[in-house]
Amino acid sequence: MSLNRANPTTSIKWRTQIKRNQLVSQISSILLQRNNWVSLLQNLNLSKKLTPSLLSQILYKTQTNPQISLNFFNWVQTNLKLKPDLKSQCHIIKICVNSGLTQPVRPLLDYLVKTQPVSVLGEAMIDSCRGKSLKSDALSSVLECYSHKGLFMESLEMFKKMRGSGFIASSSACNAILEVLQRENEIGLAWCFYCAMIKDGVLPDKLTWSLIAQILRKDGNFERIVKFLDMGVYNSVMYNAVIDCCSKRGDFEAAFERLNQMRERKLDPGFSTYSFLLDGACKHGNDDVIERVMDIMAEKGLLPKCPLSQCDSVIQKFSDLLKMNVATMFYKRACDEKIGLQDATYGCMLKALSKEGRVKEAIGLYRVISEKGIRVKDSTYHAFVDLLSEEGQYEEGYVILLDMMKSGFRPCTAGLSKFISSQCRKRRWSEVEELLDVVLEKGLLPDSSCCCSLVKHYCSRIQIDKAVALHNKTEKLQASLDVATYNILLDGLVKKGRIEDTVRVFDYMEGLKLVNSESFTITIRGLCRAKEMRKAMKLHDDMLDMGLKPDKPAYKRLILEFKQ
Repeated sequence: MSLNRANPTTSIKWRTQIKRNQLVSQISSILLQRNNWVSLLQNLNLSKKLTPSLLSQILYKTQTNPQISLNFFNWVQTNLKLKPDLKSQCHIIKICVNSGLTQPVRPLLDYLVKTQPVSVLGEAMIDSCRGKSLKSDALSSVLECYSHKGLFMESLEMFKKMRGSGFIASSSACNAILEVLQRENEIGLAWCFYCAMIKDGVLPDKLTWSLIAQILRKDGNFERIVKFLDMGVYNSVMYNAVIDCCSKRGDFEAAFERLNQMRERKLDPGFSTYSFLLDGACKHGNDDVIERVMDIMAEKGLLPKCPLSQCDSVIQKFSDLLKMNVATMFYKRACDEKIGLQDATYGCMLKALSKEGRVKEAIGLYRVISEKGIRVKDSTYHAFVDLLSEEGQYEEGYVILLDMMKSGFRPCTAGLSKFISSQCRKRRWSEVEELLDVVLEKGLLPDSSCCCSLVKHYCSRIQIDKAVALHNKTEKLQASLDVATYNILLDGLVKKGRIEDTVRVFDYMEGLKLVNSESFTITIRGLCRAKEMRKAMKLHDDMLDMGLKPDKPAYKRLILEFKQ
């Protein structure tokens, strides 16, 4: 009777596993028990033995001493050149964050959020955090990291994964998500998320209520804010929202009633609270309320007793808060009193008027700035250009932009492209042409769609010289059009018999790897008609080699070109 013998391969794997377990236990014991662990580990020749998997096990065994775990994690990267796997990276984040050592692992968390898909990072972090507790500071820190970077969809996906695994987010993490949702005007998502966090048992704090007030304000739901106030749920943000709403519609009796209620509830109204009242009073031309509010603000030291004595700082402060009815009132009073204002004051006002979409006033102020030779920051002009770019704005917008650029202003690509695109949509081709001439001459490069639109327009009007000239300018700036526009240009050149220009444009396209089957077909057709049969055949062979053979009917028509 023969005895069963162990599989040699299984035996080797078993011995190897025992050695690895012994190494993990040895390293973990040295780390936890010896202060001179660096010198002791250096004698173990770990560079050939330690793997990412073993590192993860060591981190697990040493997690009772988070600082030691972190020091060892950093040491193996620096001294052993070992690259930790995602499991080890998530584990060290969990160990450190849960023990309050958040800052040292912040760069690692930022790196993972940037480089790993949320689905992958989410699963790895959740696996690392599984245990008895349903609350995990580490998982919440991931939520906050996504939110602070403005990645609200990733935040919500991570939150969903946490809920699915039974974890509950911290109130600070939930506030971070609410904050980014209200900042991005995702009001519907904000309400859905708020309901989910309440369902999970996350209790709102003061910051939560402030965010809810801002969301309600953006949603125009002031009645609900009033209900919160009447229920005894209140803070300064909520009162400011209600006072602003009452002031804008001219209900100053209700606004002052809420102001008094703030004081009764030991909330001290500040500059922004009174600015809501004052801005509404200026909007409605209520001189009594204007004087009353200004007296209160002066008494509280929020305004100088004689505001015109410090009109620059007063106008700038209200402009920064986008309270342009007040700022405009003080500006007009300063002009009436022949008080000279600083350049910065004009800049603040123009920027604020642009952000508020007050086109007539912004253009009027720009003309004053231009006539007086006042110098303002580029950021102010960027905001002004954004305003001029909006659909349906004044036709003289392009004249103003042209004037600004001729005076030395260099608009940002996004604002410039937005403006030129709006002119293209309105089919104001002469304005687009003039603007692009100035823009390209200055070495500025708008979005390629702007140039594409104009090239297509030229070709549709058979203005091939202009289309080629525009292509040459973009080529000089090492820019490109899209392949559809290039094909339209190629077709226009072939129809005009300009074979040299056709080949030159095609070669440029090929260098940019922008050619397709249609590009080859048009150029080959042009070469055939110019009796350049050898070049046409070579291009035909290149087309086939690149796998760009056209469909059967198109290819049949192309072959007929060789027979003409």
